[in-house]
Amino acid sequence: MNDDSDLAGLLGEAPRAPDPGFRFDVLARTAERARRRKARQNAFRTVVTFALIGLVFPIAHALGLGLQELQPVLLAVGLLALAYVLALATLQGPRAVLARSRAVFRIRT
Repeated sequence: MNDDSDLAGLLGEAPRAPDPGFRFDVLARTAERARRRKARQNAFRTVVTFALIGLVFPIAHALGLGLQELQPVLLAVGLLALAYVLALATLQGPRAVLARSRAVFRIRT
């Protein structure tokens, strides 16, 4: 009695073998749903990002702010972004900064 089917036979009918085709179909469907969900999230994030970038200048123009008035704000934002990149390069090294920047701009599939 070293076979599991013999032991299961003592309890009654031996269990049938699992259907590998069904398991494969379930895994394929789950993977497809996850891929579609990720694609929707990426598309939504891209649309929202570009919409917000595109709305900044019309809203500023509607408020009466031109490029001359926004120049100090844009310069400060640029300097803060540069300081952030330099701080990351100092703390983690240039390879980590490049890997992180590629990961931010990569569209995940």
